[in-house]
Amino acid sequence: MADIEGLKVAKDYYLDTPVDSNGTYHVKGASNAEWGMKKHLSNIFNKKSGNTVMFAFDHGYFMGSTSGLERLDIIIPKVIDEVDVLMGTRGALRTSVDPACGKAIALRATSGSSILFDDLSHEINAV
Repeated sequence: MADIEGLKVAKDYYLDTPVDSNGTYHVKGASNAEWGMKKHLSNIFNKKSGNTVMFAFDHGYFMGSTSGLERLDIIIPKVIDEVDVLMGTRGALRTSVDPACGKAIALRATSGSSILFDDLSHEINAV
């Protein structure tokens, strides 16, 4: 056997080094989150500052088009280099954002006829 003959490489488990508890995570309040949540938050929040610039263009879904955002296919390419996250509906993302843009996405996942009611709480999850 390799380990009896001294041919096996010794293992170093770094027993003298404490395990990193990930207590210095850059998103406030998320130090104890699971790996997947931290991965997604790391795509959204800047690691150096802990802040983010989110470009939200989901307003047209329930309020009609917003002044200055009538043509997302023209506006988004102009601002995409300056933002960290794009927030929009599935249709707006599909028609106006290059899938290879490399930006985090905050997808609006609700649907319904909320414009018919005074409050906007009559929506359902659509994903």
